[in-house]
Amino acid sequence: MRSIYSRWNQPVKGESTMRVASIQVEANDLKDYFTASEKLERLIEKAAQDHDLILVPECAYPSYFIAQEEGDLCTVIEKGHKYLHQIKEIAKRDKTYIAYGYVEKEEEHLFNSAVLIDREGKEIAKKRKSFLWHFDSTWFAEGNEIAIADTDFGRVGLVICADARMPETVRMAALEGAELIIDLANLTASGPDISLLHNAQSAYMLSVRALENNVWLAVSDKWGVEADTITYAGRSSVYAPDGECLYQAGSNKDEIVSVEVPTDENGRIKKVPAPYRTDRRPECYKTLTAPLDSLPTAQLANEPVESYRLTPYTMVSSGHFERDYVQMIRRMIAHGANLIVLAPNQISFEDYVDEIQQLLPSSTYLVATTIDNGGRMVSYIVTKAGIQHVYETVHTEGKMDPVEPSSLIYGTEWGRIAIMHDTEALLPEWPRTLTLQGADCIIWPNQLPAGTAGKVARTRAAENRICVISAQSSDGHNAISQLIDPNGSILASTLIGKEKHACGSFVPFVLSRFKNVVPGTNVVTNRHPQFYGRLTK
Repeated sequence: MRSIYSRWNQPVKGESTMRVASIQVEANDLKDYFTASEKLERLIEKAAQDHDLILVPECAYPSYFIAQEEGDLCTVIEKGHKYLHQIKEIAKRDKTYIAYGYVEKEEEHLFNSAVLIDREGKEIAKKRKSFLWHFDSTWFAEGNEIAIADTDFGRVGLVICADARMPETVRMAALEGAELIIDLANLTASGPDISLLHNAQSAYMLSVRALENNVWLAVSDKWGVEADTITYAGRSSVYAPDGECLYQAGSNKDEIVSVEVPTDENGRIKKVPAPYRTDRRPECYKTLTAPLDSLPTAQLANEPVESYRLTPYTMVSSGHFERDYVQMIRRMIAHGANLIVLAPNQISFEDYVDEIQQLLPSSTYLVATTIDNGGRMVSYIVTKAGIQHVYETVHTEGKMDPVEPSSLIYGTEWGRIAIMHDTEALLPEWPRTLTLQGADCIIWPNQLPAGTAGKVARTRAAENRICVISAQSSDGHNAISQLIDPNGSILASTLIGKEKHACGSFVPFVLSRFKNVVPGTNVVTNRHPQFYGRLTK
């Protein structure tokens, strides 16, 4: 059993806490369900002795890969009622909450389900996985979007694995008052060394889910191999509301992650102020509830394209170079850049426009961002013909001017681009809206801490399957600008510690038109917009 203490959960004398246990267990084939269930029950009993909440992975019973040839599923599922009853008895005996993942049958349908059991052994919430992953849809039916429950330590939201890849799902739970997100997962991974496995969720996405929603988030996962074809990442974790990972398990062993969460005098999870100010504008998110076939991104997916026409050689700068502004542009032009993105700098851009206009080749686009002493940013899209578009931050205190998101998608010779500024990226509704409006790439000038910005940029890319360009400047030499592809992979990065720097790569805007993550899972067509009304209120 492993426990970790940080500035979040180092108990102060006299301060109360609630203890969370996230169980990580080796995966099993369907035929081995009996032995696996006995071992899992022992781990649950061990954790139940001194924890308030216990998490068990997705499909802990009987297994995840339940193809017909793997075993007698009907008989196994019938026996599952007995195991669920035993779990409830442990919760009742030891006065603990248990979140338990299992295969559920209702009438003729199978569901990938999770239940939250209270200290009396009663079910108080049930979540059926709604964002089905890969072969899930071969045997599972889609479930409900969110599941919320009130506990004696606060309101919690229940999600299952890939549900947490969808920004809408966790966001709606947070808007309904969830202070802790419980994620029961089967995070898959790939790599030659089982001790070094990670995937997008464990590496950066779940951290961002906690940060953007200002919630605690705990995830329980399996490790090892199932059915010789599915490799699990492990990495069971607990995240604080600022995205800090308090503890993360390894990827190659059974483990009980134990974390103490600070509570108030009433035993409820302490509320903490969000680390960044963000101003939601729900009236700008109507796109999230639009029918799928009406979305520009769905229409673009069916258009024939020539890949080289949507793959610009792109350069991005980082740091401050006010004294060498034009020289930096000249150097990037010399690299043959089709798209140049400049980090935010304190300049009067109008003073440079004529000179820049003369420098730019006919097929090159430049995105420049100015920032004033108050942090206000303005971005300009420039070609040889002059300034083509100007973007001013949409999400800013007191700004109520009507905004039509479709007007913020800018067509270029190399594809469709959109811009968001600084903390706008921490509002998951906004990059999602820009994606659905047909952007191939989101350009993100920002001054967030480099580590945070890297995770946020990769999350926005992977969850939307879109290219993201993070262009950073900072007061010190800690800025890192990056080019990120729709898989969340970093194509190029500037160096930390440099006053000014630039890097470049071909950026495959063309891949942004392909929204499948794996077979059967599409980040656009597998959405459920009819359930997202809460996001526009």
